[in-house]
Formats: sequence, C-alpha cells, structure tokens
Amino acid sequence: MKKKRVLKIIRRYYNRLDKKSRQMSPGYAPKVIHQFRTKYKQLKAFLHMVHVPGIPGKLKDFYHQLGILRDLQLQEQYTRNDAPHLPSYRKIIHKQAEQSKSQLADILVKKPVKKARKKTLIAVKSGFSHKRYQRYLESQTAAVQEILQPVSYSDADLHTIRKLFKELSNNEQLKKSPLQDQLGAFQDKRNALRLFRQYHPARMSKKERVYLEKKEKALVAEKKTMKAQLIRELKSIL
Repeated sequence: MKKKRVLKIIRRYYNRLDKKSRQMSPGYAPKVIHQFRTKYKQLKAFLHMVHVPGIPGKLKDFYHQLGILRDLQLQEQYTRNDAPHLPSYRKIIHKQAEQSKSQLADILVKKPVKKARKKTLIAVKSGFSHKRYQRYLESQTAAVQEILQPVSYSDADLHTIRKLFKELSNNEQLKKSPLQDQLGAFQDKRNALRLFRQYHPARMSKKERVYLEKKEKALVAEKKTMKAQLIRELKSIL
C-alpha cells in the first residue's frame, strides 16, 4: 500500500470522527456514541495494520470515557423495568452517567480529534513502511490460530478473541459473523455484572438489597450459559 493512499484513508477516518464528535454534546445519545466508537476502532485497526503509532493524546482519553458512559447507559437501559425495585441503585448509575458527560465535555472543548489527526499524519509521513505492512498481513493467520487455543477460555481470553476478530473484520481480513456479535453481547454481560458489584448504594432498603442480589445472581447464570455456548462455537471452528 502506497503512503499517499494510507494518508487519504486516515484523513477520511478522522473526518468521520470529527463529524461524530460534533454531534455528541449535550445529549451524548447512545447511537452517536456507538457510531463514534465504531469509527474509532476502525481507525485504530487500520493504524495497527500499517504499523503507525496508535491514536494519540486526549482522543484516546475521550474514547475510553465514552466507553464508561456507554456502559452506564446500557446499565440504565438494562434495569429500566426494575426501576420501582432499584431506586437507589439507578440513582447512583444516573449520577455516574452525568458525571461522565461532564468529563467528556471538558475533553471535547480541547478539540481532541483535530489534534490527534495532526499527530497521526506526521507519524505516517515520517514512519510508514510498506515492508512492515506486509509483515502484518502475513502474521495474522498465525495470530488467529494462537489466540483460538488458549490454556483456558477465561473471560479475558474471550475478550482478547473478540478484539482480534474486530480488528480483522475492520481491516476486511475477516468476514463479520454472528459469533462476533455474541462475543460483544458476552462482554456487555460482564460489564453489567461489574456495575452491579461496583455501585452498591451505601444506603438502601433491605427489600432493594435482596432484589439487587437476585438480579445479580440471574445475570451470573445468564453469563455462564452464554460463555458455555461461545466456547462450543469457538472450538468448532478450530
């Protein structure tokens, strides 16, 4: 791949990120967050493929903070039907989401997309190598085979597999499949369980505490069933 084409592709990715970033504030709609994060991952995968340093500075911070907000928004959605039973818990989740929006606004005024774009283009102009790009393409088959044979399919293993599949599909080296969506759904279950355990209200009624514990146990069971299914499917493609 020629350097001129690499620069053109990177500029296009950054233009799309800039457009989505301007649609964020003040509401931070889940749809816009999802679109921004998707395009960020596509850019990150492409930079990895062409062996250019990763996305720099505040834009990386902005992406990670968006991930925190996304998880909180999903948790609010996941517990929406439980609102009468989990008032204290949902109040905490909502408060954390609003704090996350405030932190995102602080980052956004510093124009992280434009600053990252400038740094990335400079890095490409001075450091892109077609030979390293070729080596990346040759290494991916071995990487897939290695990652699909972990010692144990831990939650972290499944997350690593998901990230590798995502990178390969973003770089059009792997056709997107329902398995990738299932791996994403499994990660969402992990995040939901983490947020149940992380934000236990200091003060809540006994009735709410019992309900929250039941909700958590049900989620553990759902996650266990989903994990078993994922492992069977992954083993079947070896």
